[in-house]
Amino acid sequence: MKSLRLLALGIVGTSVLAGCGLFAGQPGWPTVADTQIGALDWTSYGLGGTHNAVIAPQSHFTANWIRQFSQPLMQPAVVRGTVYVGGIGQNPAVYALDAKTGATIWKTPVNNQIMTTPIVVHGEVFVGSGNHNYPISHVPQYGTDIIRGNGANAIYALSAKTGQIIWERKTAGENMPTFVYKNNTLYIANGSDEVLALNATTGQTIWRLPIGSYVSMSSPELSGNLLYFGGAHPFAMYAVNIQTHKIQWMHPFSHPLGGSDDVSPAVYGNSVYADVVVARNGQPHEIFYAFNAQNGHIEWEFDEGTGPIPEGPHGGPRDETVAPLVYNNTVYVGSPLNNVLYALNAQTGQLLWKDHLTGTLMQSPIAYNGVLYVGDTTGKFWAINASTGKQLGYRQFKGPFMPSSPVLVGQTIFTGTRLGQFMAIPLSSIR
Repeated sequence: MKSLRLLALGIVGTSVLAGCGLFAGQPGWPTVADTQIGALDWTSYGLGGTHNAVIAPQSHFTANWIRQFSQPLMQPAVVRGTVYVGGIGQNPAVYALDAKTGATIWKTPVNNQIMTTPIVVHGEVFVGSGNHNYPISHVPQYGTDIIRGNGANAIYALSAKTGQIIWERKTAGENMPTFVYKNNTLYIANGSDEVLALNATTGQTIWRLPIGSYVSMSSPELSGNLLYFGGAHPFAMYAVNIQTHKIQWMHPFSHPLGGSDDVSPAVYGNSVYADVVVARNGQPHEIFYAFNAQNGHIEWEFDEGTGPIPEGPHGGPRDETVAPLVYNNTVYVGSPLNNVLYALNAQTGQLLWKDHLTGTLMQSPIAYNGVLYVGDTTGKFWAINASTGKQLGYRQFKGPFMPSSPVLVGQTIFTGTRLGQFMAIPLSSIR
């Protein structure tokens, strides 16, 4: 069986459909391009290690629209006046929307769900496709070399101007974590039990590092030469050196129940922050860790408490951890096990405050001007005082907010719900 798997990786994992007349996409920007709205480029999850996707908040830019789509739109990137976002429905596609009006600029069908935040640079859009739809019974309780994602899986480069495909690379496992872009290289951790470095122009492999774990939704963060992410089977946190192409350090978790492969780690100063669900005293506990960024030693840990683990449609843990936010020397993290949002001192792990919300927290917060903004699974989008945890108000929307991160541009938040609403929300309308 393992030899068949390696054969599949050797054939499927290196298939790049480009330069053969199949695709006509060319780099470029849409006609609505406006360098005053959004980022100039989007190169990683949350726009960097703190995960605070806040762009030009001093700007007076405000948009106010809500659109209903046939599928949920998950992780937006707002670049040069355009919202780039992927769909996770029955007919998945990548969309480009006018940030001012919400009008569709282009829509490109793809072979599977798009859960990555689009990486947008030099007039190109990079996304990954895949799903988590294997029955949990097909996953060994223990072991390594498990391919995750039972459908079509690919990495795409699209024209930011037209949505036409520039190149497509098929992979053995899913590509749900967001990529990192640096110096014309895409760094990818995915369901194929490997880390890939791809030439962004061609999609060809620069180097490949097999690892024992698959990566579900843990979007890597790059700081210096180290790429940080979490994996499962084995459940561990990784730091991969992109210069040596080797694992710098790996921290396995004891008695894991899930989550290390889903949480996108935050990086701040010389620390890496992530959480995992483990068994303690016969109960699931969500434990938040601060690791030394250079050697992986635990600096401190915080027990977020216990509660039922969210389950996916086929059983088994799903969406049980949330990507943390670092803002003003404070780490903010929500627990899907108990619906509590925590504020912790970034250096010591001391609890500063906690706030119990009405719905499950799967979305990561962002922060601006002393206020946190985050949605829960009851459809409430909250404004919360970042210093005290006081609830300042909320706005109700249709459907639960998904595991994602909202984006603030000027005075407008862009985000979407699981029932297909995608919207531009003026800050003034939330409280």
